[in-house]
Amino acid sequence: MEFILKILWNEKFWLPEGKSWDILANKPGSIYLPQTSDMAWSIPLGLLLFAFRCIFERFLMTPLGYWLGVKKKKFPRLNPTLEEYIKQNGSVYKLDTREISKQTDVPVRDVERWLRDRQSLAKPSDIKRFVECGWHFTFYSCSFFGGLVMLWQKSWFWTTVNCWLDWPNQHIDNDVYWYYLIELSFYWCLVFSVVTEHRRKDFVQMIVHHVVTILLVYFSWSLNFVRVGTLVLITHDAADFPMAAGKMMKYSGHKTMGEILLGVFIIVWILSRLIYYPVFVLYCSLVEIYAGVEPFPSYYFFNVLLIVLQVMHIIWTYMIARIAFLTISKRELKDVRSDSESDS
Repeated sequence: MEFILKILWNEKFWLPEGKSWDILANKPGSIYLPQTSDMAWSIPLGLLLFAFRCIFERFLMTPLGYWLGVKKKKFPRLNPTLEEYIKQNGSVYKLDTREISKQTDVPVRDVERWLRDRQSLAKPSDIKRFVECGWHFTFYSCSFFGGLVMLWQKSWFWTTVNCWLDWPNQHIDNDVYWYYLIELSFYWCLVFSVVTEHRRKDFVQMIVHHVVTILLVYFSWSLNFVRVGTLVLITHDAADFPMAAGKMMKYSGHKTMGEILLGVFIIVWILSRLIYYPVFVLYCSLVEIYAGVEPFPSYYFFNVLLIVLQVMHIIWTYMIARIAFLTISKRELKDVRSDSESDS
């Protein structure tokens, strides 16, 4: 194990030439530099957030959703004969409906209706989608505005080149520490949620996005790339809470308000993910680093991850454009991420 850790934390890869991990060691009475062990609490806190989310959705968001007008899911009347057939034969969805009809003496049309009803039961209900969006809205709005208040007084928020001046001797304030820890814990919570929830069309993209973000947060903390890391985090929180609010309005039947919030989301998405992120954050990480230090191997590692995030932004922009097109063309407002892989 020690040998593996030695390879994983090879100084020649992570640090400038001739530097050792001693440059990030804390000394009594000096500034506080981030330590790898600081983020060890992120996984248990992620599990705690996941448990809190379950309670939050069950006892707060579910009643709120019904109060706002979310309709209860109607459970179709199932055919006892066909239900018994399932128990004896297992999955029947790949069998021909005529074959099922012959073996059960149930009309073909009734078999087809029964199959549709059973498939509808497997889809998440509107209240399930509403409470999920309610949780995202609550966290992202708190993290964005909390992060904005925290960063407002930081020099690197206004002048991004300060992300690298005097690196690695950059003091970590308590507010930055808690901001980083809570954000990392939340992304662990998202991973736990994605693997337990209804499978979406962009399941793979979401897993890639969360894993890339976790790696960025964890290693950026370990190397004290925290300043640029805070910019990445707040950029990603900016558009998420208006999107969640818009979907909450959609599921509760407030279509007009949902479309207004969709418009707000699209504007914020373009400003944050397609303008601010590449023009300021990526530029800071790719170019302005030269103002403080000569690039070293891990520089390329981090920037590849940041570029992967930008690729994900472009993919999701295409999906958002589909939503906007449906809205403009007066068709039903539809969440392109709400369908299962089998809906097609």
